[in-house]
Amino acid sequence: MRVVRVEQCASLRIIDSGLDLAQISELLGIWPPQSASSDDWKLESSAGDSAVSLETQINEIVTPLLGQADKIRELVDRGAKVELFLTRSLLGPGVGHLCFMLDVSVIKFLAEVDASVWFDEYDETSADDRPK
Repeated sequence: MRVVRVEQCASLRIIDSGLDLAQISELLGIWPPQSASSDDWKLESSAGDSAVSLETQINEIVTPLLGQADKIRELVDRGAKVELFLTRSLLGPGVGHLCFMLDVSVIKFLAEVDASVWFDEYDETSADDRPK
């Protein structure tokens, strides 16, 4: 019997703001861990395994920013882009389609800061593994 696994991760990025990472962190009062691979300000969920729902991960990264929408909007007005980036890999037979829900507060925040939402989902099962 094959094991079914879901790997998922959520992050929120502020791109091209004209400010460096420290300046954005100072403005927002939130200092995300430094990412060696990016110059973008990025807040990522601390858990990215199948035990933590995508909704929980999204709420973990967006909730601290809910009171900062006006400051983030200032960055957007200066040319910054805000992206909520979600990834999910479905591994194993019979995973099927999974869904997730965004809280109203998250949707409102994303609209206030004119955020883009990107969702990459990969189904890594073979045709032989899919339910018939």
